Amino acid sequence: MPPPSLSDMTTAAAAADGPTFTPVSAVRLGGVDPLGLRQINFDLMDRVFPALNNVARHVRPFVVVAWACRRAAQLAANQGTDRIAQSDLIDFVNRIEVIYAWSQFLRNPDADLPGRQFLGRLLRADRWVFGGSEWNKLCAQRRDSTAFTAAITYGPSLKTLGWVLPHPGYPCVLLATDKAAPALDAFEAVIADRLEHPAFSRFGLVEVTSAEAREWSDAWALETATDAEKRVMANMLAGAGAPVSPRNGCELMIAASRYKSSRDAGQVRAAMTGAPSKFAPDEGLRGSLNAWRRVQVRQLFRLSLEALLYWIFQETERGAKPTETLVKSFLNQAGPRSLLSSAREWLNVASVKNTAPTELMARIEKAFNEIGLGSLVPPIIDGMAFCLAESRSENTDYERSDRLPLARARKEAEARIDTCAADFVRHVIESWVLAQHAYWSIGLLMRDRRENDPPIEGDPGGRRMDARAWRFAITAGAHSRPPANGAHAS
Repeated sequence: MPPPSLSDMTTAAAAADGPTFTPVSAVRLGGVDPLGLRQINFDLMDRVFPALNNVARHVRPFVVVAWACRRAAQLAANQGTDRIAQSDLIDFVNRIEVIYAWSQFLRNPDADLPGRQFLGRLLRADRWVFGGSEWNKLCAQRRDSTAFTAAITYGPSLKTLGWVLPHPGYPCVLLATDKAAPALDAFEAVIADRLEHPAFSRFGLVEVTSAEAREWSDAWALETATDAEKRVMANMLAGAGAPVSPRNGCELMIAASRYKSSRDAGQVRAAMTGAPSKFAPDEGLRGSLNAWRRVQVRQLFRLSLEALLYWIFQETERGAKPTETLVKSFLNQAGPRSLLSSAREWLNVASVKNTAPTELMARIEKAFNEIGLGSLVPPIIDGMAFCLAESRSENTDYERSDRLPLARARKEAEARIDTCAADFVRHVIESWVLAQHAYWSIGLLMRDRRENDPPIEGDPGGRRMDARAWRFAITAGAHSRPPANGAHAS
């Protein structure tokens, strides 16, 4: 049974004549942002590598989406009808995305693509029908989460880098750009053997077997992008016509790699962060280096607090505990700091001030893999102390206060700097972790309930496109450039 919508909940509340017990909640797989801290990280990252993130890091998914958009446009033009349903075009792109992901997970269950858990039902199926209520439900569920075009995966960078652009008259429909064409041509040559299959050659309901998906998997494998695909991506990221921020970010990364004489991601990432590394890029890249350091500091702060939430879950696994008990346990596991009396002494950053934020993150990640929780608390404290000392007094008005920007965290820490360490730890646990988690859990729950409301009458998803608009799409539209400041999925 689907969860109730917001309107269902409102109706039930209005009809109730008193309090009542809710059904027992089923524990399900959680999300990736339990404290609501991720968006500030994204905003900071956009100052170095706009629209890119740790999910959108492979060339082939960009090509798959852009090719599907181009193929859909070609099929629409070949139909010769006066009206084309937007839903057909969007559905075709969704279908190609899912078939691609399905084939890659069949080939390698650990393929680095979004949606492995979500598409689990396909991995267990002998065949899948792309069409009908079950398929439409799957598309709706993955639209804002694991779809390649989602805002948290490849969606923003597909547009910002110039792989696709919205149709000028029908923004829900995406068009492949001319500068992507060499990559799409090379990709199409790779998959030429399946282009006559209904899944690749027509709109509407089609069926694909798991045997077919597995058979197709090697030719378009995630890690086998052609030279043409790589050249197009390199040009979009760092070429003369690339946006300034990603171009400078790439130059910074290349300079750091040369400085370290290494392509190891950890070494390059640490060097790009600046001190304590002696890496000193050209003056024109100093802004990118400073922006990259802010990204890493903020990421360390987020990881520290999410690690603390994990620690709390583990501490309460056998039953609820009052805050005071958690504070005492945390201080007992804090190592040398546990003996210090005031928050000022406890937050002393002397022992880690000459450490790279990337190294402090590595220490937390290492502690996750060690037996017992005792080794996790000291790196959490080091991470928080480092970030509070590193935070700047610069203007952070763009950072929403409810996402706990470092400026707010430092202000709250300074207000308690002369209290005992237990008071500060209590505030961190209650306000920065548990209250943040409750606030964003409820907020996301209410968003999910709103999304379960029936569609508003006149929803543009059902509109049909004028054939003249499609002639524009196939000719002039696809030659247009994305907006100068990049187009982000909302």
